[in-house]
Amino acid sequence: MSMEYSIGEIAAMTGAQTPEGAADLRVSGVSTDTRTLERGNLFVALSGEHFDGDTFVDTAFEKGAAAAITHRPHEAGPCLVHPEPLKALQQLATRHREQCAAAIIAITGSCGKTTVKDMTAAVLGTRYPVVKTPGNLNNDIGCPLSLLRIAPETRYAIIEMGANHPGEIAELCRMARPIESTVTLVAPAHLEGFGGSVAAVAKAKSEIMEALPPDGCFYVNADDPYCREMADRYPGEKVFFGSRGDVVLDDLHFDAAGEMALTISPVGRMRLPLSVRAHAANVLLAIAIGLRHGITAFEEPLRAACLSASRFRVIKLGSRTVLDDTYNANPASMRAALEALADYPGARKIAVLGDMFEVGDEAPSLHAGVGAEAARQGVYRLMALGAHAPDLVAGARDAGLVQAAAFESHEAVAAALRADAAPGDVLLVKGSRGMRMETVIQLLQAVSTGDV
Repeated sequence: MSMEYSIGEIAAMTGAQTPEGAADLRVSGVSTDTRTLERGNLFVALSGEHFDGDTFVDTAFEKGAAAAITHRPHEAGPCLVHPEPLKALQQLATRHREQCAAAIIAITGSCGKTTVKDMTAAVLGTRYPVVKTPGNLNNDIGCPLSLLRIAPETRYAIIEMGANHPGEIAELCRMARPIESTVTLVAPAHLEGFGGSVAAVAKAKSEIMEALPPDGCFYVNADDPYCREMADRYPGEKVFFGSRGDVVLDDLHFDAAGEMALTISPVGRMRLPLSVRAHAANVLLAIAIGLRHGITAFEEPLRAACLSASRFRVIKLGSRTVLDDTYNANPASMRAALEALADYPGARKIAVLGDMFEVGDEAPSLHAGVGAEAARQGVYRLMALGAHAPDLVAGARDAGLVQAAAFESHEAVAAALRADAAPGDVLLVKGSRGMRMETVIQLLQAVSTGDV
């Protein structure tokens, strides 16, 4: 179940014009995409730089939309006309949230937002009705859509918030009004939008703490100096997690099956299907949130959340293993992925890395730093793709990794991997979303009939 209102109520909440004779018509749920629209939904005709949402209104009504928020009237069905449908969507979400009793737990950070959101929802969901942000819909469209999923029975809504400019998280918080929040960590990501410095990233992320009421709760990564500084400024309750604090990682190692074995105070031991050491902090954070809300059993829901995650996939290609982390990349997640490659059992460790986008003027040195990290982690071979491939290679070679080379295309990388294949190889494939590094894996899979 999700939001349900009459057209007249929606008009009052958004300032849109009420279509004649339709004030009492009721809608349930909201959609901005005719491909996933359900019968009875309110369709919001969002427009962008290259498309006009009003061109999809007829299709929306054909698929069963009860009404639509549009820029102009349409004969296909009742339309609430508004000059800015996105603003109307946000106003509707704001008013809906004000009428809901659910507590909002807001999550941001340079890495780990979606993982923590999914883990937290799984943990709290063992005891309470929970709503969470679908996928990674964490922007000015995704946040209101997530808030509109809150039903009367919802106890907690786990809302992921992303940003690439100052002020964006503050605006999302004005809609969501979180009572609890966290910053997973602060690292070089979207530097161009934040003014080119990690300190500026931290300032923007801290908006999620500044939006909390005095009787709220801020969960603090005790190992991140920027997060500790935020905690110093928050007057309300604080829960610390990390190498010290309220939830502490006492031990971490990988068992013979490649699973992560953790000992955590105060909950004890657990094994989880995780390959990246950095995910341990995400586990601690989800446990910290769960403990505050009376949860005592963690391994089963955390295991389920790990198995349903698609961000870091392990793929078997014959006698070789591919660690697919192609969703996105920044310097912190690159380091974490290279550490995971080093930890993963296997023979030769090969890193196939694409460019990191939106890292600003420091891009050459940040890419060189990733190359150096590959050398420090004992990578056997580095294969680089993109405009900053020479920087990756230079950093690796300067740090002692001789087997480092730049390639011109996904096809060239795949061909080189097929030409030099050995049983037991472990390949890490990673890069920013725009690099489409999954293409390398698809090319290998296309010709795999056993060993690649």
